[in-house]
Amino acid sequence: MGNKIFDLHTLEVKLFNKAAETAMNISNNNFDWKRDIRYTTYNRLSSVIRFAKLSVIFRDQCLEKDDWWNPNYDIYFSYLDPYDDSNVYDKATMRFLRRQTISNDFIKTMIVGLYASSFSILDSRVRVFYNYLLNPSEKGELIEGNISKLIEKILDFLNLNSKSGCIELFRNVRNTIHNNGVYTQDDDTVDCGGISYKFEKGNPPNYGDSLDLLILTILPEVVEILDKIISRLLVERIIVDPFATEN
Repeated sequence: MGNKIFDLHTLEVKLFNKAAETAMNISNNNFDWKRDIRYTTYNRLSSVIRFAKLSVIFRDQCLEKDDWWNPNYDIYFSYLDPYDDSNVYDKATMRFLRRQTISNDFIKTMIVGLYASSFSILDSRVRVFYNYLLNPSEKGELIEGNISKLIEKILDFLNLNSKSGCIELFRNVRNTIHNNGVYTQDDDTVDCGGISYKFEKGNPPNYGDSLDLLILTILPEVVEILDKIISRLLVERIIVDPFATEN
């Protein structure tokens, strides 16, 4: 997973730098810029990607190494030994196979969290940005409604309709992962990055490596949309992040 570490690191640094640049643009003496949603959006995404990077590093440097397992298996995982099928494998082989399962499940769980967290960040921020862009009389309030329709209106306002397929792909994959890998909505085909992705109700979709899909295809498109939104809103002196206490 060496390439994934590099890809995650590259995205994390990109987001961190955007957070720093945004902080410089909005800083003033009368307001804590760390509570401004234009800064926290990038910073929160950077933190989520950093966690994913650390998870992959931990897998590569610990969960795939005998030197880590030898002192730790007996302490933390030996309770699993009584459930081994000794008629098929000896104890050492069973432990090795179980190590692989633990390692794979660790990364799968991280990916579930990464999709949920990153989509939640997009969802919550759009509900703030929408009013500043399209409904100024309600600035500072969270708009309710279907997130896909809200994003469509923002994309139309910013002339970014070509990005709608990637947002729909993000939503479909997030929902599929949430439903244990099975797509449960009506059949759908979405285009993102010049590739068509098919989703059939009741079936697990085939979109390849879900982590690569997120960090190499979906999130770069999401960041481009956020860049456009935030650049439009730099004229605003303050945009308080209602979720700042959670960041």
